Amino acid sequence: MGRIIITDTEKLRRLTQESGMSRSELARILEVTYKTVYRWLDKGVRPHPAQSHRIDELFKEHVDLTGVVERLKSTIKNPIKLLRDNAAIRNRFFLEMTYNSNAIEGSRMTIKETERAIKGERVRGKELYEVLEAINHDNALRYLLNTIKPNFKIDEDYVFKLHSIVMYNFNNKLPGKYRTGYVNLTNTEVKLPPAQMVPVKMRAFLKEINRYGRDVVKKVARDHYEFEAIHPFFDGNGRVGRLIMLTQLLSKGYPPILIQVEDRHKYYTALAKGDLGNFKHLAQMVCDGIIKGCSLIT
Repeated sequence: MGRIIITDTEKLRRLTQESGMSRSELARILEVTYKTVYRWLDKGVRPHPAQSHRIDELFKEHVDLTGVVERLKSTIKNPIKLLRDNAAIRNRFFLEMTYNSNAIEGSRMTIKETERAIKGERVRGKELYEVLEAINHDNALRYLLNTIKPNFKIDEDYVFKLHSIVMYNFNNKLPGKYRTGYVNLTNTEVKLPPAQMVPVKMRAFLKEINRYGRDVVKKVARDHYEFEAIHPFFDGNGRVGRLIMLTQLLSKGYPPILIQVEDRHKYYTALAKGDLGNFKHLAQMVCDGIIKGCSLIT
């Protein structure tokens, strides 16, 4: 992992400034003494990892992260070029995204096993399909990076290509083609559109996807929800959806996004809140992913 983007001290200061929390309130919420908060803020004492994690959760809950992300964007001139030119950074990010994106979908591969699979080495004790998932996702990332450019326009052919690579050798999943039947989801109560409506929904989605407006991050979050709500493929929707998010952000000059498997519950919860028209949590999730992605490339 690269440098720390936002220190615990800065998070605490911004909590007091932007949420209106007093030091006493912070101490009560974090279940520490006032003196402990004083030492963190004024004496440079670093919190224990468990306390640091709680500070981070509180920070993401109460502070709008879009400003943080915009500042990070200004520090990286051309993230596409950076990933293309620096093999070490590129491979580190690709490994992390491949491992985490597949793990979110239930892969049992460890990050070390994922790395071996990507390198073409033998992975003991894992099914062939698990190894293929890792190789395919890495290949999709490489296609993505070789194809996109600043202000790249996403179209249907591009989405199909991403899906065909992610689902390569999974012929029963119709690689590069929309689903022809119903898909049952367990993490939402919203009914998916019938298969015959998927092309119609996707045409409408793709017509708007390249129109960002002023708030790119919030638009990307909303687009991600819309894509997952359509669920255009039999399988691979989550992985392709996150690759589309990555494409959007890189093409608009933002650092790459990394959503980690340990945040899977929060990620699904944020998507579920979108069912109710609330996209704040998903936008925060996207911001958090950009911050984590940025830490891998700086």
